[in-house]
Amino acid sequence: MKIFARLLALLLACMTLLVLVVACDDTTTTDDPADGEGESGLIDDAYDANGRLKDNLPSDLNFEGEEIRILHWSDPENPEFEEETVTGDNVRDAIHDRNNQIEDRLNIELVWYGQPGNGSNTSAFVKHMENQYNTSTKMYDIAIAYSRTLGLAAVHGYLYNMATIEQNNYMDLTMPWWPQQLVDTVNFGNAYYFISGDMSTNVIYMMRELYFNKDLFARYELENPYQLVYDGKWTMDKMIEITSDRYQDLDRNNVVSDADMYGFVASDYVVASFIPACNLRYVDDGTGDQDTLIISPDFGSAKMVKLVNKLGAWAATDSVRIHNGSVESISTRSNVTSAFSNGRSLMFVGHASNAKSLSSKDFDLGLVPNPKYDEKQVNYYTGMGNPYSLYGIYVDFDAREGDKDATLSMFTAVLECWASEGFRLTTPEVFEVNMQLKYSEGQDETNMFEYIRSGITFDLGQIFDAYLSTISERPIKSSVCVNASWSNAYAGFKVSIGAQLRQLCDNFRTYQAERDNR
Repeated sequence: MKIFARLLALLLACMTLLVLVVACDDTTTTDDPADGEGESGLIDDAYDANGRLKDNLPSDLNFEGEEIRILHWSDPENPEFEEETVTGDNVRDAIHDRNNQIEDRLNIELVWYGQPGNGSNTSAFVKHMENQYNTSTKMYDIAIAYSRTLGLAAVHGYLYNMATIEQNNYMDLTMPWWPQQLVDTVNFGNAYYFISGDMSTNVIYMMRELYFNKDLFARYELENPYQLVYDGKWTMDKMIEITSDRYQDLDRNNVVSDADMYGFVASDYVVASFIPACNLRYVDDGTGDQDTLIISPDFGSAKMVKLVNKLGAWAATDSVRIHNGSVESISTRSNVTSAFSNGRSLMFVGHASNAKSLSSKDFDLGLVPNPKYDEKQVNYYTGMGNPYSLYGIYVDFDAREGDKDATLSMFTAVLECWASEGFRLTTPEVFEVNMQLKYSEGQDETNMFEYIRSGITFDLGQIFDAYLSTISERPIKSSVCVNASWSNAYAGFKVSIGAQLRQLCDNFRTYQAERDNR
């Protein structure tokens, strides 16, 4: 029956939506990015009333009012966790509804404990986890924090290896609320300690995507970016072609300045999303040995060298204005990116959270995924800004009635329900609030949003970036913004980062051994 329901759901999705490829590599194709989004009003148990796929959790799950104690970062950029009342704020009310659904469906109570845990509070958050562990308070069940904070917590051994949960594990990682590449990209020595997806509103807010000025595209009679995406022709070369030779000295001072007209503007750290967009990785699992990480072969490959050199030559032209955080102030960054919001640039790469302010400007806003490397690449991939949440199981949880397996099974049901309800309730609201469009009202924009959401990528190199000499930003800062040779730059730090990775893995093994022997 379960297999039949899935086949029926897949058939309906194929009949009602544009087919999209969302495979995990560049040689395999799958179905639409909205995988499971049926036509609104379909009479089918696989979908909710709005045509969005439902999960396969048993309807009779009942954990008898059990408290699920959640340690979460209290300082994310956007709301994600506890919302006690309905306020009229669309996203906050959707979070409130999501939490109620989780509690009602599973008969549990979510209990919230907030601690500062953003990029400035990483060490303090992990220190709090350490203190709770050392005193064995059994205070928390699930831990949620800023991506790099929870990454550090995993390295220090404070998260449970979810790959070892075999008895009644309710997490179905094939469902669309879990990013397709999730397990492969967070796998660490055949284990995974954190997870994310539609359960985190900040994952959706922090997706990096390309915005374009529809009015300027019409004025210059440029190719329709939506059609290019549909046709699989939205590539790096096409983006460079469209945005090149667009510079105009609007203030007529014979100097390239922020007040001029550009083809493309951005900040360098956001342009780094072009690396995962081309299906290139920073860090890979090693030879299959336990807890081994290596610099990805992608990082120094001929493909990476070609991409970075191409982007470097493009960025050096007058038509492109990229803020270099290494040498320019934050105020300069604001001036640079304002060229797009003021209608003086064709394209801008930013986060999904930028859409709300951009949608209020005096031009029609469009969005597309970051471009593929070339037309041979099957899928569009989405790099992430760092202020999103990772979710894990706290290693020192209280095993209810001494039954560790049953308690872990309950946690997997909570996580699956959380992600599933987020897919149906919070993700559409984040889209609508930011794009100022009713979901499916602007069908092209809705489709683009689903391409972007379904292509989310995670990379341990980015999660552990602070401990690896900012590996995830080096191709852009070293080569695009200062126009150096990537092959020479890579050769200069390959040995040192390799040593840092080995030290990170050694630390990880040491801490995990301590936890196992407790």
